[in-house]
Amino acid sequence: MVSPQPRLPLRRTARTGRVLGLAAAAATVAALLAVALSPLLRTPLKQAVNGLRGYPAWRQRAALGPEAPPFSGLAASQVGYGPFMVKQFSSPKRFGSFQVVSDSGEVVFQGGPPMREIPTDTLGAIRSVWVGDFTPLRAAGRYRVVADDGTSSYPFDVGPGVFDAPVRAVQRAFYYQRAFTEIGAAHAQGPWIHPSDAALAPPGVVKGWHDAGDFSLYSASTNSALFWLLSAAADFSPREDDTGIPESGNGVPDLLDEARWGLEWLLSVQDPSGGFHNTTCQERYGPYGTNWLERMSPYRAGEVGTIATARAVGTLAFASVLFRPYDAAFAERSLEAARSGYSFLRDRPDENSDGPTCPAMRQNNDPSVGRDVRMYAAAGLLLATGDAAFRADFEANYQPVQNDPSYLRSNVYAALLYLRASTGDPERQRAIRQDLRRRAGEVRADGERHPFGWAGRTFWGSIAAGFQRTAGFSAQFCLQDPVGSAADCEQVLANVHHALGRNYQQIVYVSGLPGVTHGRTHGFHQWLAALNATPYLFPGLVAGGPIAAPEPDDIAMPYGRPIPTWGYWGDPAMPRNASTPLEARYTDNDSYSTNELDIDWQGVTLYNLYLARWWATGASAAARAALPAAPSPPK
Repeated sequence: MVSPQPRLPLRRTARTGRVLGLAAAAATVAALLAVALSPLLRTPLKQAVNGLRGYPAWRQRAALGPEAPPFSGLAASQVGYGPFMVKQFSSPKRFGSFQVVSDSGEVVFQGGPPMREIPTDTLGAIRSVWVGDFTPLRAAGRYRVVADDGTSSYPFDVGPGVFDAPVRAVQRAFYYQRAFTEIGAAHAQGPWIHPSDAALAPPGVVKGWHDAGDFSLYSASTNSALFWLLSAAADFSPREDDTGIPESGNGVPDLLDEARWGLEWLLSVQDPSGGFHNTTCQERYGPYGTNWLERMSPYRAGEVGTIATARAVGTLAFASVLFRPYDAAFAERSLEAARSGYSFLRDRPDENSDGPTCPAMRQNNDPSVGRDVRMYAAAGLLLATGDAAFRADFEANYQPVQNDPSYLRSNVYAALLYLRASTGDPERQRAIRQDLRRRAGEVRADGERHPFGWAGRTFWGSIAAGFQRTAGFSAQFCLQDPVGSAADCEQVLANVHHALGRNYQQIVYVSGLPGVTHGRTHGFHQWLAALNATPYLFPGLVAGGPIAAPEPDDIAMPYGRPIPTWGYWGDPAMPRNASTPLEARYTDNDSYSTNELDIDWQGVTLYNLYLARWWATGASAAARAALPAAPSPPK
């Protein structure tokens, strides 16, 4: 781990224009340079020169002043809570009592001491967190929580529609990531626009989504995102056809329209052999802030391999089932492409190939990954066709649910698809459910131990890693039995609340949501850096989040041209070092290892938000009845 530059105190002159003496000024500059550039004294001359070039930007950045102290108030969701869901907050200090106060200053709920204390070693000097509960508050309104010592939360809403805006924003974020098309003012609903880059695509390649802050399109992240978009369509049947994308108003739910944009890319990268290319790659970038989509080099087609092919087969087969009521021709086209891809796999039974072009997600020659993706392909075609041959193939490649779902491991996605297949083996489905129930129990236990109720993983993309766990494990039992598995439902919501403000930094890790006081405003993103719009980010972008070991080369470059960039390490306005508490290893700047985006993260976050919206609007009369009755309001 690389230590960042230390924060420097800055000497300011009076407003009258009093000038420092030349000698004093020279001494001040020399001292500042000695500290600011000390890491560079042991580096090659070029880096030392870069440090000198970047010093004015570094000083300007340092003058912004320190960040607000993390966890200095009560941590709660800044978006809010459905009337009947569990409502809790975390406090850095023990409190004797608390109140929930409305916007008008009326006390609408009075609570007592903490319901529990949670010891922790992830928050630095804070060794325990105290949890308060105001679940009985059900009246719609805008509120904040105030402890008896005056410590307060940011405001939030209570009501059945609190997740409508987050669902819309996170879903619409896919529109801005669309590849090989114009993002125009009519649908951007803001300044985040660019001309089409379709002329740069390889012959025949269309649509798809740029993976992240870069421009490449990857099989791994696209199929993971599509799995969760399609799962949300299957589980929640959204009907909205008015979210402001170009396809709105066409009679097809906008969620499926957006999914189709990714599916069309998959179809366009199928080779005549039946196999699928693993990427559409942009290999070179200029300095950060200069990379306009329409001005880049032509994209390069990645290699055809069995791993990308098996992923595409499972996804397209799943899609064929969901699109059949809306567009039978597209459904049939998807299914035929899946069948052709499966023939490619059967002709290469021992091959586990994934090409080297843009190798960020390459999994070449990994037999375990090969079995995962073949499970996924067989499960998708079993669901789409009912053919028992695919049940046998699923069984031949079966790997137990011993890992979290992710773009790198498809066996959980395969298991979830298999459970949807009416012709699946009942014994195998029973065994899968047992594995999933065990994993859901682990997720709940992790949430119980966490100071903010979060059950995740602190590797790259930690916010999505938590959502993969709750979507893959907790959601299944919540949907099947919202009364008996209410704790699983609430664990999904605990992860949602964590992302929306109940965390150590009291930040909403999603950009541009209405009503949010302290939200994500920046991020690593190539064409947004070139555009430099205000606001900088379009709404709905999910951050990577805190990471246990930020990348060593995720560094600040104040000498960057045309713009300085501020990475995780070396940002004087957001100083971090090896002693930074785990939950604080995130920066709202250009940090790519904590503050980039990825369509994979977007997809699984959206699935969790759809479940949150379903739960907030009541889920079922039985689930509502199972909750305790609301007390009379205080007098």
